[in-house]
Amino acid sequence: MSSVSKKYRMTRKNVLLLAQAIINVHGKIAWQDYASDSPYTDQHSLTLNEIKGSPEKLERFRNEFTHQMYSNVINDEMQRLEQEL
Repeated sequence: MSSVSKKYRMTRKNVLLLAQAIINVHGKIAWQDYASDSPYTDQHSLTLNEIKGSPEKLERFRNEFTHQMYSNVINDEMQRLEQEL
């Protein structure tokens, strides 16, 4: 695939592109919340439809996962998906 990372602005379209790329590469969108006082971490996950349908969930996803677009694997997948559009 591409060896050059493309820089993306965090528009709604690109956030959804990032979400689809993460699902394609990792199989799901999931993370653990270590900020709670609970002795066990809270598990969270989102679907693409949840992200599309809720501005709050879109923003939560953007806050938690924007850094992943700098991963070569995710960035390559975003570029591949973008070419399919």
